[in-house]
Formats: sequence, structure tokens, C-alpha cells
Amino acid sequence: MKKYFGVAIILLFCLSASAVFGQRKLPAKAYLSSAKIDVIEGRPEEAITMLDSLFFNYGPHAEGLALMCQILIDYVSNASTAQAKSPYIEKLVAYSDSLHRYCENEEVDKKNRKECKKLIPDVDTAAVQFWREFYNKGLDQLSSLQDFSNELENAQDSQTIAYYSNAIDAKADSAILNLELAIKIDSTDHRPYLAIGSILEGEKKYDEAIGWFIKSLKYTDDSSTMLLSVAYNYINLEKYCDAILYFEEYNRLNPKDIPNANNLTICYIRCEQDDKARAMYKKMLSVDSVHGGALLGLGSFYRREASELVKQAQQLAMDKKEAEAKSRRDKGNKIFDTAAAYYEKYITTYPDSVSGYDEFGLINYLLGNYEKAIVAFKKLSELKPDDVDNWISLGDSYFSLNKFADAAPAYEKAVAITPDNKVIWERLSFLYHEIGKPDKKAVADKKLQGLN
Repeated sequence: MKKYFGVAIILLFCLSASAVFGQRKLPAKAYLSSAKIDVIEGRPEEAITMLDSLFFNYGPHAEGLALMCQILIDYVSNASTAQAKSPYIEKLVAYSDSLHRYCENEEVDKKNRKECKKLIPDVDTAAVQFWREFYNKGLDQLSSLQDFSNELENAQDSQTIAYYSNAIDAKADSAILNLELAIKIDSTDHRPYLAIGSILEGEKKYDEAIGWFIKSLKYTDDSSTMLLSVAYNYINLEKYCDAILYFEEYNRLNPKDIPNANNLTICYIRCEQDDKARAMYKKMLSVDSVHGGALLGLGSFYRREASELVKQAQQLAMDKKEAEAKSRRDKGNKIFDTAAAYYEKYITTYPDSVSGYDEFGLINYLLGNYEKAIVAFKKLSELKPDDVDNWISLGDSYFSLNKFADAAPAYEKAVAITPDNKVIWERLSFLYHEIGKPDKKAVADKKLQGLN
């Protein structure tokens, strides 16, 4: 439990000038004795007046400060609500702080500090008990908030929705007040900050939640939970670039947490920090060599880079810059090979992935690796038999290898799905001629006449 509660030594001038300066100064013991009698006889306000006079005339006094704390402890205990307890908690914290500072001030005469060892524990014990009371009550209310949220989610009629909405607001306000009282007692414990942030997050007050989570970071030795809480609340606000700092720090502390590393790469990509995203994907593969997100991600990066180089090569060729065009084209093809390697590893690990086979097939077709393209498009036609593009791509791959007898069935599947595809019927007419199927060629030609 924290020893210092946040303010400097108190020299409280609680009495008005007329009440103080019109009285004869009494010995310190007289003020203290009167205050004790007032407490015993149930006159705490009069006891406070005596103690204020003691502090005004003699400055901080260990036994007087401890007695003031005990009076305030009784006030806190007797107050019925957290809101009613709040002003007494603030005063208790202030006097507790003064008592600690007075007792630890070596400039104060030792004889005036001799009672400190038995006075301070009682005050600290009460502070610990109050902290637990407020924190635990706040946690209980946080738990019931979740129950109310579940009821609200399942509510159908407007009256029930309104009831639970109002109940949630009231319970959240009460929970936050209790947790704030815990913070007033001990501002260095991260748990109440975390709980308040969680309440506000549940209410979708993401900006406010972030503020509390960040406050908690200063007071915890294990910051991972708060770092993620901040990051995900920024994502809830679609502030991906702001989330990066917290994901990065989390990743530094938890380098083997691949799911959150993957989320960091998503933030990098959204913030156009592609180099960092690529590096993070490679770092992920160093931990998990077959991580699907990293394999697909790197494949996509290299595919886009290669596509851009090929596009530049085409423009250079149009500008009659053949040497530069060839250089860009060759470089692009090598990068396409790299992309294809990542996709191939991906489909080997995840053999039912449509997106993986789609990318692998397309790249290999562009590179002229038609045998590999055929493998991909065959698999795609099994995974998505109603997708006409898969059958057309399969037919095109066979056609490119002059495997006409294999290309024809693929194109036949395509026209079965889209019977008015003129280009495919023209291709089929040619194929039927090449493979010696005149009856089928006649059907294709008749279909083409109808389409024309």
C-alpha cells in the first residue's frame, strides 16, 4: 500500500480569522485532550475545531493528525453512499499524507515523532480496508454490468431495452465512482484504472477508455494487457496509426504472440508502412514458418511489387527503351517467382484455401508455368465448381500447352455455366476441329450463329 497519498504537509486554516485570533492560545496538550473528550462524547465536529486550532497554533502534530484521521475514518464508515464518502476520503488522504511526511521528516524533534510507529499502522490499515471496499465494490458492479449488457442484447421490446440501458448507465457511474475512490486512496495501483477503462470500453466510450488504460501503464510491472487494451480501443475508433505504438511495444514484450503481431501488420498496411509490415511478416515466419497470414501477406506484397515493375516495363517498351524494359521485366519475373514460392508454401499447408490457389494459379499462368497453373485451377474447380472463371483459367492453361483434348472439357464446363459466352464457343469450335470432333464442332458453330 502506498505510503504517501498526494499532498504536501497540511497547515489547515479551517477556522475563520475571528474564531482564531480572538482566542487565547492554549498548550498543545489542552487542544489534544479536549479533542479526545469531544470524540469520546460524540462531538466530532467540536473535536475537529480543537484539532484545527492545534494545527494553526503549533503546526503538524503526530497524535493530532492521527486523531483527525480516526475521526474521518468514522465519517467514511458512516456515510451511506460512495458520493457521500468522497469528501471525507479526500480529507483522510490529505491528513494521512501529512502524518506520514511529519513522521518521516528528520528535521522534526525525535521526541515529537516517538508515537509515530504506533499511530501510522492504524491509519494505514483503515486506508487499505477502504481501498479494498471500494475496489471490490467497483469490480462487483463491473460484473453485473456484463450481466445487464447480456440482457440488453437479448431484449426485444422498447420498454425492456430502456430499462436495461438506464440500469447500465447508473451502474457504470456508480462503479466508476467507487473505483475513483480507490484511486484517491492509492493512486499507484493500476487495477482501478484498468477497471474504469473496461467499463468505458463496454459503453463504447473508447477515447475515455484509452485515457484510463494509459494512466494504468505508469503503475504496472506487467503492461501487456494495458498495451493491447489501448491498441484495440484505437482500432475501435479506426485510428490504426495511433494503435501502432502500443502494438509495437506489446510485440517487443511478447515476440511470440503471432495473432497480435498479425494485427500490427494490418495497422502498418492501413497506415501505408509497407516496409514495416513486410518485416513483421518475416519476423512472424521466424516464429511460425507456416503462418497463413504471413505467407499470404508476403506473397501479396511481392506480387504487387512485381506487377508494378511489369507495368513500368510495358511503358518503357512503348517508349522504345528496350534495354530498360527488359531489365524491369526480368526483375519483375524474379519477384513473381518469390511471390509464387510463398503461395506454394501456403497451399501446401492449407490445401483447401481458395484465395491461396487463386493467387498461385494466376502468378504461375503469368510466368508461363502452365503445369503449376493447371494444378491450381483444377483444385479451384473442385473447391468452387460453379465459378466459371476457374474453368476458363483451367482451359486456358491447357490451351497454352497445346493440350487441346484436356482444354475442351474445361471450356465445356464454362459454357454450361454461362451458355452465351461467345469467346469460349469460338475456342471450342477451334478445339473440336483440332481434335477431330466434327459433330461437336457443328454444335459449337450453330451456337455461334445464334449468338451472332
